[in-house]
Amino acid sequence: MHQFADYIHVHAYMTVINAASAVDRFATCLTDVDAWLRASRLRLTLNSTKIQLMWLGSSQHVIKLDITHVHVLSLCLIVQDTARDLAVDIDSQLSLLAHITAVCRNGYYQLRQLWQAVWFCLKMLVRH
Repeated sequence: MHQFADYIHVHAYMTVINAASAVDRFATCLTDVDAWLRASRLRLTLNSTKIQLMWLGSSQHVIKLDITHVHVLSLCLIVQDTARDLAVDIDSQLSLLAHITAVCRNGYYQLRQLWQAVWFCLKMLVRH
């Protein structure tokens, strides 16, 4: 587990056969972190829209995993194909394809916005 000022990374190594026990360890770990924070008068804010859970591994191993939902404390988390970490989108094979796609999509959006601004400026120049 890696804990930062405003978020926590929890990593667990497992084999496909031991996936269920790894999920149990994950749930226990978050329960322990929650108890530790409460003892310090702090609170673990659990928001299912911000918690990202994904399997990492080769495509042959990830396909064999049949766990799609994980129950942690009061939440039911859905296992995702991609996750965003420190502004980088990663997928389960760590290929960065999702990140490259997102960067290109954002770049094209910014170019379209810039073109609209240039077009507007050109129209204003023509009028005057």
